[in-house]
Amino acid sequence: MGCKELGREDARAVEVLRCLGSAPAAPFFEEPVARLILRHLREMGVQHWRDVYGNVLAHYCHGEAARRPAAAFVAHMDHPGFEVVEMDGLRAAAAALGGVPAASLSRAAAVHVVAPDGSRTAAVTVPDGGAGRRVGLDLASPIEASPPLPAVFDLPDFELEGGVITMRALDDLAGCASIIAALERIVRREEEANVYAVFTRAEETGLYGARLAAESGRLPQDTVIVSVESSAVIPGVSQGGGPIIRTGDRASTFDDGAEQMLVSAGEVLKKGEGGFPVQRQLMTGGVCEATAFGSYGYRVTGLAYPLGNYHNATTTAADPDGGVGAEYIRLSDYLGGVALLRQAAIGGAAVSERRGWLRELPDEARRRLKG
Repeated sequence: MGCKELGREDARAVEVLRCLGSAPAAPFFEEPVARLILRHLREMGVQHWRDVYGNVLAHYCHGEAARRPAAAFVAHMDHPGFEVVEMDGLRAAAAALGGVPAASLSRAAAVHVVAPDGSRTAAVTVPDGGAGRRVGLDLASPIEASPPLPAVFDLPDFELEGGVITMRALDDLAGCASIIAALERIVRREEEANVYAVFTRAEETGLYGARLAAESGRLPQDTVIVSVESSAVIPGVSQGGGPIIRTGDRASTFDDGAEQMLVSAGEVLKKGEGGFPVQRQLMTGGVCEATAFGSYGYRVTGLAYPLGNYHNATTTAADPDGGVGAEYIRLSDYLGGVALLRQAAIGGAAVSERRGWLRELPDEARRRLKG
């Protein structure tokens, strides 16, 4: 399926993701992505700002939803890459930022060094032979800009073919784009919702942006945090099976009450024509921003897109004999996530209908147990 077969709103959601994919980013070097996100927020006309650490935040509040606790959809703008720290002619030295594939440290890998003006210079990593996370770089041509500079893998910005989206950095541009697309739908329809959008920095190196945003207390303490991620496929989930309601990550179990907002939204969507596929799983492949906010007392839950080639590793990130490849997700999972986020925002903290039976105790059972 391509964009021509999609409806207007779904085609727009894909275009937002394509747009963000055009801006390579690494931890601490998220400015190109941030500029695009800020442009989308300005065009929507929603209140938005940047905190002192460069995180981007937005808030939409309309109608009676102002009386209920807000939801906050959180995604990060960075992706594992390298930081060029030294440069001399056509040779450079770089340090890994985040969980790059071990294969890119032990064998040559094609990368692009990105200058502040957005221009890209091709290069190849050269293992340094030591145990550290540094590599040399052989540059294809001299670079006028001075270090520090980001370097990203030479992989497609965005491709869509056969219902599969392939990108260098779906983790976590898919999260950022789906939040923007969901918010656009809410704003255009002037729907009642109380929702924040939070786009953080330096997640891949220690959840730094999210931890600082949580520490600041800028979001009201009763806000329900929804971490929106692309997470490695594990047993129990499948690509094409729908977005995943994430019950926890490698470090923590999330909040059941917060999760009900996503579960009830999925139930509403399932009543529509054709149903609505959604999965639910403890995603242990990594630690996400819900854990960061949870450590500051927020109620947290998560939504994840089943991701192939997590962190650009064609086998596992720790495999030195693996390869470097583009990440990929199913288009249907991504579009399902956009729909789920919108419904969760307008539905608020509703309780799953499937839980209702637990409060409806038959009189006969009461009588027998009392006896």
